[in-house]
Amino acid sequence: MVDKLAQLAQLERIARLRAERQLKHFAALNAHMTAARQRVDALQVSLAQSYDSTAPLTLPEARIANAQAGRAARELRHADHEVQRLEPRFEAARQIAAREFGRAEVLLGLGDAERQRRRKERY
Repeated sequence: MVDKLAQLAQLERIARLRAERQLKHFAALNAHMTAARQRVDALQVSLAQSYDSTAPLTLPEARIANAQAGRAARELRHADHEVQRLEPRFEAARQIAAREFGRAEVLLGLGDAERQRRRKERY
């Protein structure tokens, strides 16, 4: 018969490996999500700046400013859709990583509890 403490240690090692893999996956998605959110923020600032100009413009300058604002608005819409598209995958990866990490921590706690129980039995 395999020792219960050895079984818990084995299960904890497996859980740690799985948790590490899921955390790496989540970290990659988090980096991608952060970059997408930063892009949205930068585009929002750019769009706001294009409308904040108080200087009078000539007709050609106004056309150029309007074209730039339109381009910024389209890019912002595209970037916002990208963030919305990534959100479900990001949230699912976060939950899976948290669950795997929690599983490893519980197994570690069970192993510690078993060691303490054995120490008490000896004395």
